[in-house]
Amino acid sequence: METNRRSFIQAAGAAGAALFAAGKISGDEAVASPSARGNNDRRVHFTTELFLDNHMLESTPGVSRRLHQPKKHLLNPVVRCDRWCDGTYLQPYTTMYDEEEQLFKMWARAGSDAKAGYVGGNAGWMLYFTSADGIHWDRRDLSVVEVAGRRDHNIVFASDMVPESPTALSYGPEEYVIPTKPMTPQGKKAFFWGVNKHPHPRDPAERYVALAIVQDHRRGAHIATSPDGIRWSCAASPFWQTPHDVASTGDDCLMHLFFDESKRKWVIYRRIIPEFSERMIANDSDRNRPPVDRYNRSYAYAESDDLKEWHNHRFILAMDADDPADTELYQFACHKFGATYVGYMSIYYHRRPQPIDIHLATSRDGVHFTRVCRGTPFIPSGPLGYYDFMAMTCSQPNPIVVNDTVYLYYAALNFPHDVDMSESASYTGGAALATFKRDRFTSLETGIPDAEPCRVSTKPFVVRHPRLYLNAATWSKGSIRAEVLTRDWQPIPGFTAREGREIQGDALDHPVTWSGSTDLNKLLGEEIRLKFHMTRARIHAMALSDDERPSGDVEAEYRSDAQGDAAPKSN
Repeated sequence: METNRRSFIQAAGAAGAALFAAGKISGDEAVASPSARGNNDRRVHFTTELFLDNHMLESTPGVSRRLHQPKKHLLNPVVRCDRWCDGTYLQPYTTMYDEEEQLFKMWARAGSDAKAGYVGGNAGWMLYFTSADGIHWDRRDLSVVEVAGRRDHNIVFASDMVPESPTALSYGPEEYVIPTKPMTPQGKKAFFWGVNKHPHPRDPAERYVALAIVQDHRRGAHIATSPDGIRWSCAASPFWQTPHDVASTGDDCLMHLFFDESKRKWVIYRRIIPEFSERMIANDSDRNRPPVDRYNRSYAYAESDDLKEWHNHRFILAMDADDPADTELYQFACHKFGATYVGYMSIYYHRRPQPIDIHLATSRDGVHFTRVCRGTPFIPSGPLGYYDFMAMTCSQPNPIVVNDTVYLYYAALNFPHDVDMSESASYTGGAALATFKRDRFTSLETGIPDAEPCRVSTKPFVVRHPRLYLNAATWSKGSIRAEVLTRDWQPIPGFTAREGREIQGDALDHPVTWSGSTDLNKLLGEEIRLKFHMTRARIHAMALSDDERPSGDVEAEYRSDAQGDAAPKSN
């Protein structure tokens, strides 16, 4: 174990010198309007298909979808509570890789839920960290705000600074409900989520934007801005304000924001309860609205062209009748791998001892989500008392892909949700890291005896790029052969299964070729199906490209067991 640990650390350090040198993110996909063949016919073209849902699948006899859990880093939590300004626990609220500065960045909530742990009356504030390799994090003193009479810290956002530094830019409506009675929060708390580098800032002060909640000053969700990600200002008026906010019962504050390039809009996901989901901005009738009889954490969506006017507000996601009765959607965030939205659902279990783990969801439009391998966690929580007993995803507006490895950060806490933090000094939390190889969220995997044929057949799609690649693995002399069919299932000469070259081994970009053709150039613009003949094999993703790619052989540590064998452990 120590040898593996040492080699992992050495490899991670070496990777820092070549970050993003060979990173790839799945490309865009488009769905065209119905073709002339009929109103129910959809002509599809794509560049990368992750197979998280059945959107591209026609039939899969002998094959099933399998979830692939990422590797939790050996040094987890990679950011821990080490200084006075960290409080008793911290949680990453946003992580990003800044390609312009070649730097990982993290904004984390810190503080204490126990009164004895308050700092200058503050129960929660925001810290800023940077890293060259995503594993070892710098927490140098920034001195941008005074907290408890001290400036030896990396705090960048706290409650007392908000009234003193309002943003000069306007966001949200001019008129909004001001509660008539004060809210008495659990100490002073100021947080922000969804930090983004603005693609089209109106002003240098808007270079970074985020979503803020300041519980003891204002009601609702506010836009926060910064010229450098360190010096922050908060808008005076809220852009989202529910009855929950204005009735002085607290702010339901877990949010996520990113700029959706395909929509050319900002999109937000905010935690709400169904009864308070009809309006984005509360009105006077909500002041004395009574509490609901059952608090059910859920999520709503809205979008904006300019972060000022918001539209298409709707309730989109909650646990449903197919889920265990004691679960709630505690937190949700998503980003896009090419055209596929990948969502991370932090599911809270009410039953004791109250763990939280992270499950996958996917969408083609960012609004209608499908659960991926429902019931199986993507990042499972650890045992009670372990560093990630409560595992909650953080806001990561864009995927972080380093040398073909995906980096996912999540909040990791070692205590139950309803615990009294004053009961034990050992209760703490930090930022954890999980990694996996590019596009390997799930796979389509053979699972029946070899005597039976195992096939994956796609729906028809239009060939827009000549080179076809499979992110796939085989084991025990298994193989994959590809066959090209017409829309009505007829084999195309030159691209039959018999002419297909065997794919073997474990690689991110196996080239798919035939004895008479090295690519699909002859079929550009044509509508085809693909049929994969599989034996002891799995397919994670397929991609069409104009470029020739190296195969990208997968390192042993990212295969299914210590020997580097790609075979399922159950086989």
